[in-house]
Amino acid sequence: MGATAWLAEALRRRWAADGERGAAPVVVPLGADDALGPGRDPWAAERAGATAHLSARALLVGPWGAAHDRAACGRCLAMRWQRLRTRSEREALEGEFAPAGGAGWPVLTDHAVDAAWAVHRAVAGRASPDGLPRVTRIDLGTLALATFPLLPEPLCPSCVTPGDDAPEHGRLRLDPTPKPAPDAYRTRPLDALALPEAALANPVCGVLGSTTHLNPASTTTAPISGSAFVRGYAGLNDVTFSGQADAYATSRTLAYLEGLERYAGTHARRGLRPLTGSLEELVAEWGEAAVVDPRRCGLYAPETYTDDPVLDPFDPTRPIPWIWGHSVAGDRPVLVPARLVHYSAGLPSDNFVFECSNGCATGGSSTEAVLFGLLELVERDAFLLAWYGRRRLARIDPRSTEDARVRGMLDRAALLGYQVRAFDTRSDLGIPVVTALAVRRDGGPGLLSFGAAASLDPAEALAGALSEVLTYIPHLPYQVSERRAELEAMAVDFDLVRQLKDHAQLYGLPRMAEHAEEFLTEDPALPLAEVFADWARVRPATLDLRDDLRLLTDALAFRGHEAVAVDQTTPEQRALGLRTVATLAPGLLPLDFGWRRQRALLMPRLLGSSERLRLAPHPFP
Repeated sequence: MGATAWLAEALRRRWAADGERGAAPVVVPLGADDALGPGRDPWAAERAGATAHLSARALLVGPWGAAHDRAACGRCLAMRWQRLRTRSEREALEGEFAPAGGAGWPVLTDHAVDAAWAVHRAVAGRASPDGLPRVTRIDLGTLALATFPLLPEPLCPSCVTPGDDAPEHGRLRLDPTPKPAPDAYRTRPLDALALPEAALANPVCGVLGSTTHLNPASTTTAPISGSAFVRGYAGLNDVTFSGQADAYATSRTLAYLEGLERYAGTHARRGLRPLTGSLEELVAEWGEAAVVDPRRCGLYAPETYTDDPVLDPFDPTRPIPWIWGHSVAGDRPVLVPARLVHYSAGLPSDNFVFECSNGCATGGSSTEAVLFGLLELVERDAFLLAWYGRRRLARIDPRSTEDARVRGMLDRAALLGYQVRAFDTRSDLGIPVVTALAVRRDGGPGLLSFGAAASLDPAEALAGALSEVLTYIPHLPYQVSERRAELEAMAVDFDLVRQLKDHAQLYGLPRMAEHAEEFLTEDPALPLAEVFADWARVRPATLDLRDDLRLLTDALAFRGHEAVAVDQTTPEQRALGLRTVATLAPGLLPLDFGWRRQRALLMPRLLGSSERLRLAPHPFP
């Protein structure tokens, strides 16, 4: 008899001896079969109603204690548990071949059965304090107990029956959005967010990962970070999230918000099946204005498709999945290729481009999320125009602001031996964008570190860009020293620049300064207020965030870029009053990583802006 069956029989006998009070324990194995792959779990029928889940190291009792409207099932637990396993465990479970382990493992003692029964009786009929389901873990070696909250799994096939996506699902309600002051763009303070932190990160069923980490060695910020494996079209990827502020509590909140944003952006979790069809078919059915042509968002060079076995050229006659989104200015639904919305999902039929979290944003309302998503697109577009287009930039004196945060950041950078420069990198859209550059004074490894930010408030753009820079400079010299030979090879052959981290770390090499000459001039630095004096005259001064969004979408439309937003909000976020969107503005330059995958270099917006391009990888982190 296997361990699962033995435990089930032992608990059934205890239940019968106790007078068959309450529901009988239902025991299933955990970690012996793939609970994430459709049709691969022989225990699928029993798993949803299971109350005891036996793994090689522990027994999980639950879910228990949920309020009626917050219930989660045993399959929700199994799916969340499996996502937290190590890479080797997940590859064994989710790979081509079914795993085969010891049938009699784990060895269960009478003490373990006693503990399992005691926990089962203790939690039966008990309500949790906040209405969230709970799971109690019994360590089979020590019998130690630990209890964790569990959030329902939006992809659980036992709890959610997907429906077909339709135009009405794409519409976003951009209602009046009051803001606390004319120059404030976040409508809710961070401390007003009641995040279920224990459910977001715990080793049994954390939504975002097993735990978060603080880095006390950082001398510029108080960083908090976390990560989890997410399966995408290229296998398991380690998706990280972090918060960088001056206090660990603030950084932890920011980290969870970024983690939820990544969670929403990697895969669709709204319970909707995408529409499948070719570009030509959908244009014929819905009209050209109702379909986003992915070619306007940029494609790779022909040789990239020839040389990269993972990629295929876009074919307007090939059916691919699409998601309904919203034209912000046109106030109408529009179809967007799913590949451009959820960047870790995808099918072999739509592998024409690799997207990232570019343009994804979270807010307390749809209006806020769309505004910040579009600002991120504007920031990256402006930076790439400045970098590849070799634009001459107005230098900003960062000490000209009265913001104490900025003064503090500059002082901390100086203590690390860095001088910080700032530049006005606005594009023809006119929206404030600031690029910051930290330069190591002694010319050693970790020489250059870039960051950028966009905001309707130039002072916030400056602070955001400096914050980006300060995040990286404590570690950059060590990262460069560890990879020195590898990075030196990249400096000779840019084709070796393939990953996100390669771009920023490459410019830690002193020899790469020759490619950043426009950012290293000794032009006089001007006061921030003087540089953005023209913007102060057109900046909205109302208390409705929609006016700020309208200014941005009008600026995009004037240059021929339609603002589109696709709702990515997960049930977990919706319960917290948060909204997450993916934004697109076809024609703006997209941010890519890997020298052979730079769509920007082929796009009309760049080619029409400069006669002398900088043909070197961008240093964006």
